[in-house]
Amino acid sequence: MERGKRRERILDVVVGLAALFALFLVVRERVIPWVAERSVLDPGETVTIGPSLIDAETGDSISLPRGTPHLLLVFRSTCPTCERAVPGWNRLSRRGAWMTTAIGLESPEAAARYAGDRLPQARAAVPRDIESFATRFRIDVVPTTLVIDRGGRLVARRAGPLEDSDIETFRRHVESSAP
Repeated sequence: MERGKRRERILDVVVGLAALFALFLVVRERVIPWVAERSVLDPGETVTIGPSLIDAETGDSISLPRGTPHLLLVFRSTCPTCERAVPGWNRLSRRGAWMTTAIGLESPEAAARYAGDRLPQARAAVPRDIESFATRFRIDVVPTTLVIDRGGRLVARRAGPLEDSDIETFRRHVESSAP
């Protein structure tokens, strides 16, 4: 009799552990990715919490105030494709009524040097946390161009160097969001 109860308890513990392990797998494989995906921004969605950026020259925090469109140029100073993006970025910076921020996915010193030399209209910045910034804005490659309109919506994202048609499209997105 005692032996049967002991086996029952052992079986209960094994089943309980199997249920806990199954719950762990569901949380790890389904719930956590779902929660992480909710924080990722796609074009058309409002940037409710601005990117956590630091001025690459001063170390001060940078905010992206609503009511002003923003052009975000994401680069790495060692990226050869970013070099090909610079002429289009400079044309885009001059053509729109936006604040331009060049965001280096690297050290503040390297980002400030690169932006100062190649993107004179842009304020140089770096993310506080490169990985979370890249995940949130779906930065899979550099160069990437992001446009946030006056209402705080991410209206465009373009990976790679810009074409003339991209420049006009970005400008129209911002103009159409005018108050």
